[in-house]
This record gives sequence, C-alpha cells and structure tokens, in this order.
Amino acid sequence: MMFEEIVTMLFLGYSAWTDWRKHEISLILTGVYASVGLIYSFMSGREIQDILIPVLIGAVFLAASVITRGALGMGDGWILLALGCMTGTMAYLRTLGIGLFLSAVISAILLTVFHRNRKTEIPFIPFLFLGYAGGIFI
Repeated sequence: MMFEEIVTMLFLGYSAWTDWRKHEISLILTGVYASVGLIYSFMSGREIQDILIPVLIGAVFLAASVITRGALGMGDGWILLALGCMTGTMAYLRTLGIGLFLSAVISAILLTVFHRNRKTEIPFIPFLFLGYAGGIFI
C-alpha cells in the first residue's frame, strides 16, 4: 500500500466509526487530513485539475447540505472535500460511486424490509470507507 492509501484508510476508518457510533466527525482531524493531502498532492506532482475536480465535487456536497438544511450532513461534505485533497480523481469518483450505491441499497432495504420511512437517517461515511476499501481491493 502507498502512503495515500494507508492514511486514507485510517482516516476514513476512524471517521466511519465515529459517524456510526456518535453521528459526528472530527473537524480537526478532517482539516489535518486535508492539509496533509494537499501537501502530499503537490509534492507528488499531481496536476491541479486532479485536485480541483474532487474538491469541487466536495464543495457541491457542502452546498447541498446548506440548501437542504442538513438533510445531507455537513460533515459528509467536509469529509468529501478533504478526501478530494488526498486522492486522485479516479479513486475519488470510484469511492463516491461505490459509497452512494451501497447507501442506496441499504436505504432500499431499510424502506422495504424494515418498513422505515424516508426520514430515517443513516451515516454516510461508513459507506465511503467501504467504497474506498472496495476500490483498493477490486
């Protein structure tokens, strides 16, 4: 595993655990991860668009959180923004795609099998963690 993969697995693993158990994320840890990601990205010679595309997608999620008044968690947007600072565009899109797919499957199961309503909240960061881990091992 490379530096990026190890640090991201540790960051997403811890963030997923705290999101699942406490329904919160550490903004300090997220900021440190994003800062380390930016430094690593510039030192490893990543092209600027390979950083900007994921960061812009994260910013869209932050804006969606504000627009929906928290229906999409603000922490999810911050995590996605930080993730864009460390990972490349393809890894980022793969992580986000798998995470969204898995959360949709679980949501469908909760709605149909367990008769939850659409207001039932589920933490999203564990799905990002699974998406990133799945993307590494696929």
